[in-house]
Amino acid sequence: MLGTLILGIAAGALAPHAEPKVKIALENILLDDVPAEPIEMRLFAFAVCLVLAAILSMIFAEPHAAPLAVGAAIGIFGPRLMAKWNASKNPDYDS
Repeated sequence: MLGTLILGIAAGALAPHAEPKVKIALENILLDDVPAEPIEMRLFAFAVCLVLAAILSMIFAEPHAAPLAVGAAIGIFGPRLMAKWNASKNPDYDS
């Protein structure tokens, strides 16, 4: 289960980096006439990363859906939570 959680975290964290490559692939294959919204591309890139993490989980770890989903949520919101945590350490006394 820990391996599946780690794969989910990796999927969530790597989804923003995979988005340009997924966008290029989709535009070349499917979306010549119909442009997609940026939020749709972000969601599709996340779905692709999550499916790849699920396949890797089936190969290398125990395939459980809950740790994969929790890990993906941590991977997506982790950088935002860390930024908020670091900002709270350094209060702004000037305002």
